[in-house]
Amino acid sequence: VLRRMRALAEAALGEAVTRAVVTVPAYFDEQQRQATRDAGTIAGLDVVRILNEPTAAALAYGAHRVSDRRRLIGVFDLGGGTFDVSILDLRDGVFTVLSTAGDTALGGDDMDQVLADLLIEKSQSAAPLRAELNGHAGLSRSLLATARAVKHGLTEQESVSANLPGAESDPGRCVSITRAEFEAAIAPILVRTATPCRRALKDAELTPKDLDGVVLVGGATRVPA
Repeated sequence: VLRRMRALAEAALGEAVTRAVVTVPAYFDEQQRQATRDAGTIAGLDVVRILNEPTAAALAYGAHRVSDRRRLIGVFDLGGGTFDVSILDLRDGVFTVLSTAGDTALGGDDMDQVLADLLIEKSQSAAPLRAELNGHAGLSRSLLATARAVKHGLTEQESVSANLPGAESDPGRCVSITRAEFEAAIAPILVRTATPCRRALKDAELTPKDLDGVVLVGGATRVPA
């Protein structure tokens, strides 16, 4: 992965890249961080700094430039397959991670699966479609890709239409879904994100009102809910 990133950077910059700052999850221990440094060396990079991902996110959003006073920031990072939440203390331009929590099996992929199931239920050909999908990896991937596209569409629109696998020969596989239906379906997933948030706040001995702001990171946080 680091070799690939180095190649992309060199292609974009038009010059050799030999040094890098690498971000890692805040919960990485020293052994994992050293392994990351070693991976950088193997990729031909001098890893000058290992940076916690929530700190990198806060820096990218310019949180350190907003005020010179102490600020407490929550970083809510919901990606495709994992969820992390961190509480940061920013003082005099220095970030300190006060606490971190998360769920390594929760993310946008779960939303895609729930949405795919909902699309099947809404189709007029649910039973035969499920039979076709059973054991057919290609069709399952196609359905998940359709669900992902619908999810992206519902970020900007109140309703989206979709053609499920086989729609070209079966009009019953053309379905429409609303944002409200999608949000109701993923409500259990959204509820699950609250537990790590509460745990991180408790570990930092803070309440939600103590935070000066929250940085949303990860594609799944684009879901309006």
